[in-house]
Amino acid sequence: METKFVDLHCHPSLKPFGKSFKKIAGKNNPDISKENSIWYYDPPTVFDKFFNIVASLTKFTQSDFSTMSYGNAHVIFVSLYPLEKGFVVDKLGTGLGGDLLKNLVMGISKKRIDHLQEMDDYFTDLESIYDYYKQLDGEIFRLKGKKHRYIIISNFAEIENDINTEVKTIYVVFTIEGANVFNSGLINQTANEDEILTNIDKVKNWDNKLFFIGMAHHFYNELCGHAQSLHGIPEMVSDQTDGMNSGFTDLGIKVLHRLLDNTNGKRVLIDIKHMSVDSRNKYYQMLEDKYATENIPLVVSHGAVNGLRSDNEKVIDNHNTKGKFQEDDINIYDDEIIRIARSNGIFGIQLDERRVANKDELKKAGNRILRKKMLSKRSKLLWNQIQHIAEILDKAGLFAWSIQSVGSDFDGLINPLNGFWTAKQMSLLSTYLLKHAEAYLASPQSVNLNQNNRISAEEIIERFIHNNAYEFLRRNF
Repeated sequence: METKFVDLHCHPSLKPFGKSFKKIAGKNNPDISKENSIWYYDPPTVFDKFFNIVASLTKFTQSDFSTMSYGNAHVIFVSLYPLEKGFVVDKLGTGLGGDLLKNLVMGISKKRIDHLQEMDDYFTDLESIYDYYKQLDGEIFRLKGKKHRYIIISNFAEIENDINTEVKTIYVVFTIEGANVFNSGLINQTANEDEILTNIDKVKNWDNKLFFIGMAHHFYNELCGHAQSLHGIPEMVSDQTDGMNSGFTDLGIKVLHRLLDNTNGKRVLIDIKHMSVDSRNKYYQMLEDKYATENIPLVVSHGAVNGLRSDNEKVIDNHNTKGKFQEDDINIYDDEIIRIARSNGIFGIQLDERRVANKDELKKAGNRILRKKMLSKRSKLLWNQIQHIAEILDKAGLFAWSIQSVGSDFDGLINPLNGFWTAKQMSLLSTYLLKHAEAYLASPQSVNLNQNNRISAEEIIERFIHNNAYEFLRRNF
């Protein structure tokens, strides 16, 4: 199934920007054969794939712009993300051995890790990453004899008004992961309210508009509580317990209102991924109390469902997907799925097998030798998410296929679905998802769907891969 795709959440700059510190920090190299270029193509080798399967470490790039182009990317929502100090100032210390292990996990270069360990200003780092993208904005590169470029956009009309058909173009939308970027949550420092609010105003006046921001990320940022997110090696060496599962602070509420302020059309939407349950519930209540007439859509840029009714009632209502999901509260409850749809929001499903399925389901999908079976079983883990959202919305009397979309989190230190290693395999993923959609519509599980939700398998997958996120952008950007 060959189609363009839209990705609500990815990190094309994380590795090349990090590696720029080995030479000229923050330099986006126009020579795409260099590893500090955002176009640097580093596909997984057989050893890379084996290493990922065995150790869950992703050493190759997944969303560099060459890979995105080969995968037929149309619009990508890039996450501007200064890596949090909690990842580099941890139980391993800051010595050579600890730094080498960190670099093994993250692949961003030891010099970048050294810089982060000494850094005391997230906002300056954010501005450097913003500038990194700007350096090659609109520049044309040749891949396999054809012209390619990316263009950073500030409104949807810029896509429709681009009539250049000679150059294959990826449209880039700026987002941020973690409101600590305004310079809060630093180790042994206390956030300065005036500085935080001033930095928000600076971002809202960038040349290129910021579309949405995640209020929380992996570590406490003095604004709102985060959900537990780390597992494996990162969990063993990093401590994210400070502030975990807490709610909003007074400063966090001020930050939230400043971001949602729509003066001159500069509202920044809030991405609820990584927020604690308490923080999410407080945000929902604030929308009902303060913004009830403004129809602010809910955003999950890269999430997964947990299959449970609500935080207050941890029971399973949908028995078609019973026992398939991680029940962690970083994942989204059924009542939240309904909230998102009623707000005309969007739900990006991340392509991280550690998040979309529980351990039992991963074991069942464990065939790693016969490629077709592996691709079928791994893509089924993602289909389960799409199906569950559809059945929850259908039961609530809503259109079932309106919010599911791709939020890959490629290059965000994820463990991708085996076989679908990078953005280059998006068409392959579409093909396998289409097979699952066809099988579902022909099965007894779909018999009770409301008539308006019995659309074609092709439309279901086109909505997931492209159309839902594209129309969300049209409505809100």
